[in-house]
Amino acid sequence: MDMVGDVKCYHCGHVSGQVEGTKESKETKLILTTFNPRPGYKGPKYKAGDRLRCERCEGPVFLEDLRKKPLDILPTGLPAGAKQPKRSRGKAA
Repeated sequence: MDMVGDVKCYHCGHVSGQVEGTKESKETKLILTTFNPRPGYKGPKYKAGDRLRCERCEGPVFLEDLRKKPLDILPTGLPAGAKQPKRSRGKAA
């Protein structure tokens, strides 16, 4: 299953971004695949195998609020510009 979690600093509490990864079951380890920096991130660009550090103070970080990645919901319904038909308010027969 796909997972996502916040990258938070142990020292100052700053959230540098989020990581994404996969986990096969509760007993297996999380395999990280992507680091998504927060908007306005000014820290270093990370490559595979690099240790993540806090953007603000260079302190150690941990994953907080690790959860299943939400599914990308595609819009359904009417095409853009189409109007929905009005319901009649007449008496029931």
